[in-house]
This record gives sequence, structure tokens and C-alpha cells, in this order.
Amino acid sequence: MSEVLVLGAGFGGLAAAVELRRLLPPEHSVTVVDRRDMFSMGFMNLWLMVGEKSMPRECLFPVRGVEKHGVRFVNEEVLEINPVSRRVVTSGGVYNPDVVVVALGAEYAFDAVPGFREHAHNFYDLMGAYAAQNMLKDFTHGHIAILIAKPPYKCPPAPYEAALLLDSYMRRRGLRDKVEIDVYTPEPQPMPAAGPVGKRVEQFLTERGIGFHPRKQVKQIVDRRIVFEDGEAPFDLLLGVPPHRAPKPVRDSPLVDETGWIPVNPQTTETRFRNVYAIGDITSVKLPNGMFLPKAGVFAEAMALTAARRIASALQNKPAEELFNGVGYCFFEVGDGQAGKIVANFFADPAPSIMFEPPSPRYRDEKVEFGNVRLSSWLL
Repeated sequence: MSEVLVLGAGFGGLAAAVELRRLLPPEHSVTVVDRRDMFSMGFMNLWLMVGEKSMPRECLFPVRGVEKHGVRFVNEEVLEINPVSRRVVTSGGVYNPDVVVVALGAEYAFDAVPGFREHAHNFYDLMGAYAAQNMLKDFTHGHIAILIAKPPYKCPPAPYEAALLLDSYMRRRGLRDKVEIDVYTPEPQPMPAAGPVGKRVEQFLTERGIGFHPRKQVKQIVDRRIVFEDGEAPFDLLLGVPPHRAPKPVRDSPLVDETGWIPVNPQTTETRFRNVYAIGDITSVKLPNGMFLPKAGVFAEAMALTAARRIASALQNKPAEELFNGVGYCFFEVGDGQAGKIVANFFADPAPSIMFEPPSPRYRDEKVEFGNVRLSSWLL
């Protein structure tokens, strides 16, 4: 009998655990460890922010639902990871599994930007999005700033979706002519890894009268002002994407490289340590053009399926043939009940191949269905 330990119950961790349990005979055990006992999908935060979801509880789902598949869930915090011995220390004990899948995602480094914690609403967090919802209810005029503090960050389209959803929200309330919306980013364009699709997103912003300010390196936030290296920007309401980093047990382990994330074999998701895999936002996957694979749920899921199928094959002495191909898609909401669809092959050489399907109600419906299918497959 072998034990597979999955660290993290996000998109990647849940997908890996359920697929492992489906493929492995019952004598092999599959355990998921996470300090959180509730799961949420990041894109629901935007719906909560603009009132399409009323309360945070509408966006939360018990992780223990994964046990219906025969997966064991342990509600503990991961404290230490030794990838050489595969020894994992948690708040509840010590584990020595045969295989480890690291899917701990990214955490927020609020203190990397002085004043961020005090002045910005982090809409990447469920409660931050709910706080923004309550602020927006009473917001009738003024300047809304959306700040991207530092790449890389999860779901690269989300800040731009937020801007377009806010535009739609304010137009519905008859307040758009009284509200300025601006996006500030240190990057040269929206979603640089997406190439020309990022330029199309910039056009969406321009068409809606949303200011776009690239190459803005934030230093601090004080007194309703964002202080950049080359100037300042005032705001009445600040919605921010904080800097991301690997969680402490990963940072303190030999798993990470100079990027601060876990390098993996792009096709197999294997780390340099035997029987240790890493998937999703915690990883650093370099592309043929020198850029990095975006941190997005659809890639976490695809990497999870690759890892799970390779692990299941190895534990049953079968050839491991499954490969991650860098292909994925996401939906880009533009407000007014519409979304576009971005379809990409990020492993294409010499540069990613990316298509953008224009916004329509159909793709907004597909986005809802995308979430529903995964929730029902993993937890419900």
C-alpha cells in the first residue's frame, strides 16, 4: 500500500486528489491537508464585489465534501516540508508519505507595500471583496483606483475584469459620469504573456473610458494617494492586488529556486526531488519565449490531472504517459452579462498561440457552468 499526500485544497489539490482516488485501487490512500476547511473560486469574488452574490457564504463550499470520493481530508496547517525525505510536518502531526503533491498556492505579502493593508481592499480575498461591495453601495462619486502591486499574481485578467464590471455597475446605477476608474500596473500592458490579447483588453478599457497606466512601480500608499516611483495618483476607493509569494513552508524548503516559486518539469509537473510533484500557482513554469506560465485555476487543474495520472501509473507499475501541454482557456468578463473567451497554447514555440473569442452572453453562461461542473465534481 502507498500513501499520496496532497498539500492544499484549492483548484489543483482537489482536482489531483479526486483523480488519484478515481484511478488508484482502494489499498492506496489519498489524503488532502489544508488549514482552510472551506473552498472558494476566485472569480466569484468579482461577483460578490459588484453585488451579483450578496454574502460571502454564497461563495464558500466545505472541503470535507471531497470525502465522498474516498479522499481523506485533514484540516491542519502545513508547517514544514522536507522534499528529500518526503517528511511533512503539520499543526497536527508528522506525515511520511510515499508521494507528495505540493498544491499550496500563493499567499499575499501585504507588508511588501507600506500602507497596502490599511488603505486597499484586496478583492482577491473573499472578505476583501465583500468589504468593497459595502463601500460601493454608498459610492456615488469620486475616483476608484485598481492597483496591481507586483507580478506574478493569480488570474491575470481579474483586475481588468474588475474595472469593466465596475464600469457596468456604475452605469446601471446612473453614476458612471460621476465616477473615474483607473487601473495602475507595473507591467507594460495587460496580461503580457497573452501578447496581442492583452492589447485587446487595453482597447476594452479605452472604449469604456477607463484609464490605463502601465509601468507604474508602487512604493507606498498614504493619505488616499498611491505613491509611485515616478509620481502619485489620488483615490477615493482603492481596490488592490497585493504582491504574491510562496507560503512559508515552501519558501523555507529547498523546493524553490531564484524565482521564489517551485520549478517543475513543464510536461510532467515533477520537481527535482523524487516522488515530489508541484502544481498550480506555487510553480514556476518557464515558457519557450522566456516568460512564465500564468497562475490560473485552469492550469492548476490541468497540471493536477497530469500529476495524478502519472502518479497512479507509477504506483501500479504502468508506464506514465500523461503530459501537460500548456493548453488552457479562461473567460474574460466585460460586464452587462457578457464574457469573452481566451484560448491559449502557452507551450507553442517560439511564442504562445492565443485566440480571443468576442464577448457574448454565451461565454458568461459557460463561465457559470465551468464553476458548477467543478464544484459538483469535487465537493457537492
